[in-house]
Amino acid sequence: MKKLILLIITFCIIVGVWFLYSEIHSAEAQHVDTVTFSIEDGESVSVLANRLEEEHVIRHAWLFKKYIVWKGIDREIRQGSFSVSSPITLARVVESLENPSVGERTITIIPGWGLRDIAEYFENEGIASSTAFYEVVGLPAHNYKAAGESAPQPFDDIVVLQDKLNYFGLEGYLSPDTFRVFKNASVSDIILKLVQHRDLQFSDQMYNDTENSGRSVYEIITMASLLEREVRGEKDKAFVSDLFWRRYDMGWALQADSTVHYAVNKKGDVFTTKEDRESLSPWNTYKYPGLPLGPISNPSLESIMAAIYPESNGYWYFLTTTEGEVKYAKNLEGHNINVQKYLR
Repeated sequence: MKKLILLIITFCIIVGVWFLYSEIHSAEAQHVDTVTFSIEDGESVSVLANRLEEEHVIRHAWLFKKYIVWKGIDREIRQGSFSVSSPITLARVVESLENPSVGERTITIIPGWGLRDIAEYFENEGIASSTAFYEVVGLPAHNYKAAGESAPQPFDDIVVLQDKLNYFGLEGYLSPDTFRVFKNASVSDIILKLVQHRDLQFSDQMYNDTENSGRSVYEIITMASLLEREVRGEKDKAFVSDLFWRRYDMGWALQADSTVHYAVNKKGDVFTTKEDRESLSPWNTYKYPGLPLGPISNPSLESIMAAIYPESNGYWYFLTTTEGEVKYAKNLEGHNINVQKYLR
């Protein structure tokens, strides 16, 4: 009897080993020449396994998870695109994880860049044409409301976009940083990555403090976009933030040259001409009081923090010298003295 039991156990073990070996090395999920699949940034092994089973890249999600743990690569799976040639077995799929077939590339968005800058960068890097880019993000300094149109709204379900007006494009909502993207990624996929990164920058505390200040996220990002282009450094941004918010709350014109540059598409010179300041664009804060219609750049997290947490001070005027130094004044007379001293 014992021998029979032993034989049965041995037989079961042999069958089990044969089944596992067959499922890993012989059984094909698909009878095709090549299968290509991708792994998204931050995708867990469990989610990946279930998705690959649904896409018929593997036969069994549970065995995939067990096998990569046994292989010791469950913590080393990288984002990327992968290709498996026939036969499409589990072993070959797992082996491909160490060799992404579709390469990645690095893109860098500089803080303070506007949509025009990013469009030019995408064209120069061969990522996409400016036309394809603007189709996703909208046109810079374009008043869609006045044109009787709506700006593109490709990602309405993202929290940071919830109070964004549809009068302007995604200016301000693309987070500057260095990113890894697939070489074959679409413009929409890349933009989604930038917007999602912007969304992740806002913590629950930042949302709460924004609401408690009586501001909206849209106002915060718009203000931050001005700070990014007007001054450098954390302290000066916090000072100018307080100055601008006080002007804003009192209905004063912010008179930010950066908004005029954005409105008339002017680069280089920090100064504006009288003709520039007469622009009827709703982004011209010399012509109209309050904030511009929308952001003028894609600000850094530092500028967003300065917009949410301004540093109280008694200044009402400031200027930035050609060397980037900020000079403050408490009244117009003091400001005019600074203009004569530093900008003439």
